[in-house]
Amino acid sequence: MTTLDLTGIGIGPFNLGLAALLSSHPEISATFLERKPGFRWHEGLILPGTTLQVPFLADLVSMADPTHGMSFLNYLAAHDRLYKFYFYENFLIPRQEYDDYCRWASHQLKSCQFGESVVDVRHVSASDTFVTETRSLSGATRSYRSRNIAIGVGTAPYLPKWTGLHGNSPVFHSAEFAKRKEELTRAHRVVVIGSGQSAAECVLALFSELTPERVAEGASIRWITRSPGFFPMEYSKLGLEYFTPDYMHEFHKLPRSTRRQVVADQGLLYKGISFSTIADIFDLLYERSIGGRDPGLSLASNCEVTAVEGAGSSDGVRVSLRHNLSGEESAVVADAIVAATGYRHAWPEWLDTLKGEVLATCEHGDLVVGADFRAERRDGGNGAVFIQNAETFQHGVGAPDLGLGAFRNAVIINQLLDREHYRVTARSSFQNFGVPQDQIPSSRISGDVYARAV
Repeated sequence: MTTLDLTGIGIGPFNLGLAALLSSHPEISATFLERKPGFRWHEGLILPGTTLQVPFLADLVSMADPTHGMSFLNYLAAHDRLYKFYFYENFLIPRQEYDDYCRWASHQLKSCQFGESVVDVRHVSASDTFVTETRSLSGATRSYRSRNIAIGVGTAPYLPKWTGLHGNSPVFHSAEFAKRKEELTRAHRVVVIGSGQSAAECVLALFSELTPERVAEGASIRWITRSPGFFPMEYSKLGLEYFTPDYMHEFHKLPRSTRRQVVADQGLLYKGISFSTIADIFDLLYERSIGGRDPGLSLASNCEVTAVEGAGSSDGVRVSLRHNLSGEESAVVADAIVAATGYRHAWPEWLDTLKGEVLATCEHGDLVVGADFRAERRDGGNGAVFIQNAETFQHGVGAPDLGLGAFRNAVIINQLLDREHYRVTARSSFQNFGVPQDQIPSSRISGDVYARAV
């Protein structure tokens, strides 16, 4: 069995970006494995009119190597769309086009193997290597041995306990929205739960197709959240600097316990709604309420869902609510519920084995990931376990941001090359996230001046 330099597990945008950048380094042998038959990115939320929430430069490679052949601009050139994009005059590209761009890149990368599910990863201490076992869609098994691995398994839709209805449940995660949109459009009473971008996009898509005639017949959409309101995410220019390598570097200097608390207080940096989506919903509400009409959409904040119970096959389901401020309890009835309740890391079972034998964990049982994106080893071995898109408390709110993917991959590749091929230490923000210090030339500092300076 050939020993590779790297095995990538999971092919989302981050490991795909790593594979793309590595295509410029033939001296590094690598393979990337994905259980899906081909690249797909959030296919359940690729809706008409939806865009990325980061500029197109946050592609697979440009923020590390803007001359790379797999940049988004080169994708446009390959599809004769450069002038069309030029006149499009929009930094935020359609979500559908980003998905197509990534698929275009994946087709060019021989290192990317789709249709192979990773069933086990074990460490061989004698050689300090990792053996990755896979099973293909046809049932065939294969083994890959490598000195290092990069885990990029991403996140999975999270559903709270209250969604656990029996039988044919009308409750589903927003990740399935595109697949079930026709069913939702036919539903008489729809409840959307959540206040992030996904929830807002689902509401806008449903509200756009809700006709006055259906509203007159009693059709409705309720938008409910436990958050204090339907707020925009931070998109000011200085606020966006929290999604830079500079902030990530300073954040990682904080004690681990402090990091968790800091992230808990930064929700609106990344969990809110885009200004344009809020405006589109508000404008529709305004237009459809002219003359005192019922627009068909109602909004309720500070309302916690406490239970969802079946109310009979024809009567829909009962959604029990508690107001966070008054404590008052109430209930509404729905024929379908869209739970835009976010995502959680779905760490594979084999990682637990590595945690016990090879990788260090903190008091919470989480991996200890360094500023170099390596999981700390407890056995003293040299092989790296790189973690793509770790929990935000490891590296800050920018950890899952597409704009930092190429930077993280540049840091990883520098380690594989054992040299700084990519410049990853250049200043990336105007503001200083650490303690400011004056840089006083030593030749100008006398004893008295130094004493006064301190």
